[in-house]
Amino acid sequence: MRARTCSQPECADSVVGRKLCRRHYQQAWKRGDFENNPLPPRKPGKTICPADHKHDGSSTCYIQHQCRCVPCKVHHSNMEKYRQKQKAYGRFDTGLVDAEPVREHMMMLAGFGLGYKRVAALAGIGITPARNLIWGRQEPGPRYGEMQKRVKRETAEALLAVRPDIHNLASRAYISSRATHRRLQALVAIGWSQSKLAGRLGVDPGNFHGLMNSEQVTVRRHLQVADLFEELWNRRPPAEGHRDKIAYSRSLSYAKKRRWLPPLAWDDVDTDPEPPVSDEPGGVDEVRVFLAVSGDRVRLTPEERRAAVVELHRARLSDTAIGGRLHCAPRTVIRIRQDLDLPAVVGADKELIVA
Repeated sequence: MRARTCSQPECADSVVGRKLCRRHYQQAWKRGDFENNPLPPRKPGKTICPADHKHDGSSTCYIQHQCRCVPCKVHHSNMEKYRQKQKAYGRFDTGLVDAEPVREHMMMLAGFGLGYKRVAALAGIGITPARNLIWGRQEPGPRYGEMQKRVKRETAEALLAVRPDIHNLASRAYISSRATHRRLQALVAIGWSQSKLAGRLGVDPGNFHGLMNSEQVTVRRHLQVADLFEELWNRRPPAEGHRDKIAYSRSLSYAKKRRWLPPLAWDDVDTDPEPPVSDEPGGVDEVRVFLAVSGDRVRLTPEERRAAVVELHRARLSDTAIGGRLHCAPRTVIRIRQDLDLPAVVGADKELIVA
């Protein structure tokens, strides 16, 4: 189709509205020519559009391009009949919904770090509908900047389906490093040395200190550390060789001096503002009991030591073995066992397997 040109004399620019080019349209709008004057009459267009137009796929060619080819006329006629019938039955639906909930959802996604272009790509729609919801209409004219009150239902459903998920962020986007630091600190607290963690992450050991002190990390690095945490949080590092044993003990001491918490100290390592604590005074911290039963040297309250003794006694360990596991004297275990009326375990000790 031949591009329409401006109706002003000696102007060959393309039309953007009211048969005027962009420059003459803005001049007329500033003069106030559009306030009272009606729109100029449309001239019928050609009866055949280019092959790349939708024709009977939408009403754009018939209404906007004034196309009167057979597919366009048949489609427009069928649409009008359907609309009139639905109105007569009281079932007519414009296909538009309130735009305010969709706009609020996009603002929430923007606060999470998803811009409207990224949201549009994830929703599978064009950039223009998403942009107009946030910034208003961007077409030049008297309605420039006007906020939409309604939006297509399909567009609304596609945008509302986008969730604030870390996987939806671009891999090179920067986010807070708090959760990354917590995961790495937790792995060090159970004996994984920083050099071993750096090797598994593909980071030079000399740069690992910078990673542990940075305020932000990329999404790619955050997901990489999260996957490593899921793999190692319940596994002890290898400690067969002499150097492995040294690295293990040094990691425990390093984390203990800095009060780094183990993996089970967090309910949700990503969102918890602080480690959860027991609401009851003198209550039992199940995390410390679990670590003590596993053989870690942790400081226990009397109630927590009693709970650990009960757990190990249930696993058929002797008083000596329980004392060695809890790093206390066997006579302390005997006193706790006698106070709880637990019988002595007779026979060989069995190793406790912690799930």
